[in-house]
Amino acid sequence: MGTIISLLNQKGGVGKTSTCHHLAGTFAKDGRGVLLIDNDPQASLSQGFWGPDATRRIGAAESVAALYNTDLAPIPEALIRPTGFDRISIVPGSRHLTPFNMLPRPAWPDSECGMRDFLNEVRDGFDLTLIDCPPNLHLCSWAALVASNFLIVPLSPEDYGAQGIIDVQESVAMAQAGPNPALRLLGFLITMHDKRLGIHTAYETLLREMYGSDVFASPFPLAKDFKEAVASRMPISHYKPKSAPAKAAKAVAEEILERIANRTQDVRRVA
Repeated sequence: MGTIISLLNQKGGVGKTSTCHHLAGTFAKDGRGVLLIDNDPQASLSQGFWGPDATRRIGAAESVAALYNTDLAPIPEALIRPTGFDRISIVPGSRHLTPFNMLPRPAWPDSECGMRDFLNEVRDGFDLTLIDCPPNLHLCSWAALVASNFLIVPLSPEDYGAQGIIDVQESVAMAQAGPNPALRLLGFLITMHDKRLGIHTAYETLLREMYGSDVFASPFPLAKDFKEAVASRMPISHYKPKSAPAKAAKAVAEEILERIANRTQDVRRVA
């Protein structure tokens, strides 16, 4: 059964989308099939493959918005698109997602399970599904938590980047107490880390003191190659496969697989 992972932080600009983009390439290079879910009305993950103009032309029924529309019966063949890279597929994001994400909480039960039901239908066709969430805790992020096996919280090693952790933890606890008791935290992933900056080193130390082994040992470094790769519509694994950033992405990918295996073993022991 394929593993579903949400990447979520209430704070924007911490590297959620970039992390999904580059991890997908790294996993695919290693022979794993990856499904990306662009679950953000900004649709930045989709733009990273096709550019803004092509992404904007994607209709509501052909995008992730279809998973929230109770009047539609999403057809996998209509939603899952090739990215142009072997073993990487995507359900594209769309501006049409905005009105669903802004629904008041009392209206959530009508739409919160659409993504889960869809992924339960298609997950076995992929080794990994990565869900890129918006920088808030509205319906789209909640639906991702309902649908996921695991959660990764990307955060930059600065005060603003770490501010959303507590609210995310509360949302995880709500999901575990309600529609998804099997949801588990895979870890806090430090992104855009510059070891030359004292503030980054200090915050990394603080995060590890606070959260211990829940913090990934391997960070995503701050590197222009990541941005250049996205600008070239490519994951770093394909843009500069032998570069230090590509090696860093591979280290994170390997740690993700190790953590999945360890969490799965822990659940089996408890059972």
